[in-house]
Amino acid sequence: MLSWNNILNHRTASATETMTDSNLSPSRPGGDIGLELLMLMETVILRRVAPGSYDLEGLVPDFYTRLFPREADGSGCRAPWNHSSMLEFFLGEAEEFFESGPKPGASLPSGLWVENLGSGKELPLMATAWVLKNGQVLLVQAVREEYAQRVRITRRARLDVRSRSDLLTEKRKITQLLLKYTTKKNNLFDPVTKLYNREVLMDLVQAQIASLSTSAPNLALIMMSLDHQLEGPEEQPNAAGDGLLGQLGQILRRSLRKSDAAVHYGGGVVFIVAPATNMPQSLLAAERLIALLKNHDFGLGRPLNLSLGCTVYQPGEEAQVFIDRTRQAHLDAVKAGPNRIGQRPPLGKAAGFAA
Repeated sequence: MLSWNNILNHRTASATETMTDSNLSPSRPGGDIGLELLMLMETVILRRVAPGSYDLEGLVPDFYTRLFPREADGSGCRAPWNHSSMLEFFLGEAEEFFESGPKPGASLPSGLWVENLGSGKELPLMATAWVLKNGQVLLVQAVREEYAQRVRITRRARLDVRSRSDLLTEKRKITQLLLKYTTKKNNLFDPVTKLYNREVLMDLVQAQIASLSTSAPNLALIMMSLDHQLEGPEEQPNAAGDGLLGQLGQILRRSLRKSDAAVHYGGGVVFIVAPATNMPQSLLAAERLIALLKNHDFGLGRPLNLSLGCTVYQPGEEAQVFIDRTRQAHLDAVKAGPNRIGQRPPLGKAAGFAA
């Protein structure tokens, strides 16, 4: 079996037949069978030559040239993160990983995300930062089969854990929720923030879980708290607290996507239900919230500090388990210090936090 070291370092003197532009564009000539194999497996190799600077190695698959424009000299794109927000986000994580001095063989995966190929076509991708004996590389790979398998697993899990009667019961709950939205709309919102109130959180999460589909299998939940001391939900809030929360609600209503739902849970705590959002995207959204709210003048005489926790839904789990994991991620962030982001992926993966 070919190792990554062999793929990158074993170069033969024999030339390979030049392939057409419709299949690949060679960044440099060479006859390494491993590099050709990686091209056929739709994997791109970017060799790290300096912090934030990379060179292409070997052959470039067609999907890469369709997604990212060529350089001025006609070679493949050496900085795809300039054209992909998800790659831009992962590049920051990869650079921190490389600078931390990991040993050869260590790697950092990004998780799956989807890029738009145009004409309504989407392509699932995954990036991985690898440390080799003789260098550091960033791999970008099209993962069509892995994505299709994930969709199949999601569909199977949803069918396995829910009987037909369970699905009918859940549909009735959603119907009742919609009726409550239309008949008791004024009771769904917090009067100060104008966001949904805490009584709606469980219903919103359950409704979003039930509406997950194979075309949009992701659902994220973010819990955010302010460091400013506010009155508890059962007490009479003061005017200063009302003013701060009113501003917070206005900012969130203006800044979040229309598909997102923000819930004021009480005091300075807000949950954000984010459909069609995976873990890297939820972390990016949390970073943007910190930047947005830190730079806003709330009249406190100092920046507002936040703590945020992020997680994503695992097919088949109960809504309460999903919410509890978000609370655990938030607690990780609180323990780590102000303006940190805790993350608790499902499936028992390691938790972490970000600045």
